Amino acid sequence: MEADLSGFNIDVPRWDQRTFLGRVKHFLNITDPRTVFVSERELDWAKVMVEKSRMGVVPPGTQVEQLLYAKKLYDSAFHPDTGEKMNVIGRMSFQLPGGMIITGFMLQFYRTMPAVIFWQWVNQSFNALVNYTNRNAASPTSVSLAASYHGKA
Repeated sequence: MEADLSGFNIDVPRWDQRTFLGRVKHFLNITDPRTVFVSERELDWAKVMVEKSRMGVVPPGTQVEQLLYAKKLYDSAFHPDTGEKMNVIGRMSFQLPGGMIITGFMLQFYRTMPAVIFWQWVNQSFNALVNYTNRNAASPTSVSLAASYHGKA
C-alpha cells in the first residue's frame, strides 16, 4: 500500500519549532553524527529526493519515512543558502566526533609548550573551518577562511 504524499511538504519542520522540545529534536536530527558516515552516493540521492519532493514529483512507491530520511541527510550535508555539499569536517554533524578527538589529544599532550600550542592551533583551525562551512552565505560578508579564523566572517 502506497502512502498518500499529496499533502506532504518536505520543507515543513517535522517537529513544532515553537516549542523547546521541537527545536531540540530538530537540532539532534540534523546534527546526528551517524550522517558523517553516509556515502556520497546516498547524499546525492537525498538531494535528488528533496528537490523532486519540492517540485511535487516523487517516484512511485516512495514512503514518507524515505523522504524524511532524505531531508535529514540533505539538511546535515548541504548548505541551506547555497545548496552545495559541505566539507565533511565542517558539518555540524562532525562537531561531536571531531571535537571529542581534538579534546582527547589536547588532554593527552599537555606536558610541553609546543604540544599545547599545536593542539590549541588544531582546535582553533577546526572551529574556524566549522564557522566558515556554516556561514550565512546569503548575506554580503567576507567568505574567506582567514576571516572565519578570526571570527569576523
